[in-house]
This record gives sequence, structure tokens and C-alpha cells, in this order.
Amino acid sequence: MNTENTQPHLLQTTISNLLPGNSAQIIDFLIAENRILRNKFGKRVPLTDADREELVRKGLPIKKWLGDICSIVKPETILAWHRQMKKDKYNHTDKRKKNPGRPRKSKDTVSLIIRIATENARSGYTRIVGELKKLGHLVSRSTVRNVMVEHGIPPSPKRKGMDWKEFLSAHKPDRWAADFFTEEVWTLGGLVTCYVLFFINISTKKVYIAGCTPNPVASWVGQQAKNFSMWLDDIGMKCKYLIHDNDRSLLELGKVLKSQGVKIVKTPVHTPICNCFAERFVREVRETLDNLIIFGERHLHKTVKCIEKHHNHYRPHQGINNTTPFGYDYPETETKPENVKCVQELGGLLKHYYVCNKAA
Repeated sequence: MNTENTQPHLLQTTISNLLPGNSAQIIDFLIAENRILRNKFGKRVPLTDADREELVRKGLPIKKWLGDICSIVKPETILAWHRQMKKDKYNHTDKRKKNPGRPRKSKDTVSLIIRIATENARSGYTRIVGELKKLGHLVSRSTVRNVMVEHGIPPSPKRKGMDWKEFLSAHKPDRWAADFFTEEVWTLGGLVTCYVLFFINISTKKVYIAGCTPNPVASWVGQQAKNFSMWLDDIGMKCKYLIHDNDRSLLELGKVLKSQGVKIVKTPVHTPICNCFAERFVREVRETLDNLIIFGERHLHKTVKCIEKHHNHYRPHQGINNTTPFGYDYPETETKPENVKCVQELGGLLKHYYVCNKAA
């Protein structure tokens, strides 16, 4: 006789005699259902700690019949879980692992520490603590240090100094940039390279084209620097910082302007992005010159001066809210199409639209 089939049958008979009504049939159905589900899972059923605790709690009162009822695990396993739970009741090791020391700072606090530390290269731990206090985040110096170490941010003396973006922002009103660009012009001797020296204000986008020459010697550059200073006096502006690259042709420019209190800031070698405002103006000039054939130095000078006038007085610039560098008399109301006129320069390469108020 098969023992496995006999023992559950005897248990069911015993339960049937003890329980009134249909309770025995219900239990018989649950046992059969449990056995079918167990066979569907396979040999091993994944259990959580909560599952084990519930099996122990409900299995201990009927541990004599566990061998006949339980099909998920062995009865010895449930008893082993029970013994382990009694040990864990007085063992606080897991609790210490889950909550070691003080609670961690919120993500918002950590984010602000990283932001302030990276945006202020000269701010130490105490300064950052003070800034956070103003924002309602109370932290200690050690917390700031730990967060910075965790995210690879060095302390104040070892952090990088002022970058180009910070420098340009700090000296926005009185900073200028200077550079050369070249253009090939036709002469009786063939194509000749001419050098055009220009200055641009980084804040207002005002441009001054000093001149053009096929041979930018020191005396010529020095004279253009003096002309630039006189032009600044005429428009009521100052130049405290002048940015340019390491071109040797600009050495005399620095000498003349330094004597007038201008600080020369040289960009790193082979990094035109550090003089991006000047490079952007060169691209603007190229959009016009690449569609022209220039004959002689005088023709080039007249052309670039026309570009300078259009840039300063008529061309809107995104960097200054789509306005013109020298200002413009904007109408207060919308203009009718019939009152809009257009002025063309350089054969239509440069166009300027304006309001023409017809006489009544």
C-alpha cells in the first residue's frame, strides 16, 4: 500500500470527524488545490521573509500534521525558521546595517552642495555651509567635505580658478576683442593677401574696423591702436580689457593700449573658441566677402566699412535681444506694408528695411 496516499487520507478522516458541516470537504479541497499548485511551481518555491514568518506562525500549532499537509517545504525547515526567528529577536546586527550612523542628507541638499562648489572655485567648506544655511539647508563642514569627496570635487585651493565664461561675465561692460582676418584682393600683380584689423565689444556687439593692409608692420598696428582709442572717446566708451590671440602682429597693439591703462588678455594657443565673439564677426563678414570679387586695397577698405556700418546701425543681433548695437528708432505701432522701404548695399548683399512715413 502506498504510504503517501494513506497518511493524507487518515488525516482527512480525522478532520472530518472533528469539524462539523462542510468544513472537512473545504479542507480536503484546499489540500488538493495546494498539491496541484505545488506541482505547477516545480521543485523550489521562492519565498520571502514575510512568507516564512507566516508559515511558521500558522504551522507551529499543527506541527504534528505538517508532514501530511505541507508540500512547499519540509516540516524540519519550518522548525528551523522558527529557531532562527527566536535568535533574530535579540540580534540587532541587521538594524545597524540598515541604518548606519546619522541619516543621509536629502538629494536636494547634495545637489546644492555640488552646484555651489562647482560654480564657486574659491569657496571653502565653511562658505558653502553658510550659503546653504541661507537656503534653509543645515549641514556641517564634514558633510560638505564628504559630498565633495564622493563626487570628485577637490577643495578650494585645488579647484580650477576663473574660467573664460566667468572672466567674460565679470568684465562685461568694458571688454573688447581684437583680431585679424584676411581677404584675397586682385591687383596688377595678381592676388594679394590683405589683413583687416577689427575690434568688437563683447557686451554691445559694436564693431570698429581699424583698417586693412597687405603688410601689418608694427608701426601700422600701433597707429590703428591710437585710432581705436580716439574712436572710443568719440562714442563715449572705455576699454579696460582687450582679448586677442598670440599673433605676433598684435604685439605693438598691446604696447600702445597698455600705456593707456588697458589690460591685455591673451587666449591660449590654438583655441579660437576663447575669442568666439571675434570669430563670429569674421563669419558674418565672410558671408558677404565670399560673394564679392575685391579689386585693390581701397575697394576692400570701402567694402568692410560698409559692412561695419550695416553691423552697427542696421543689423539686429540675437545676443542683445534682436536690437542694433547703436540703437534704433523703433516704431510704436505696426507699419503698413506700403510704408516699408528697403535700402540695399553692395549690390543687394546687405539689406536694411525701414519705415517711410508718407506726407499727408
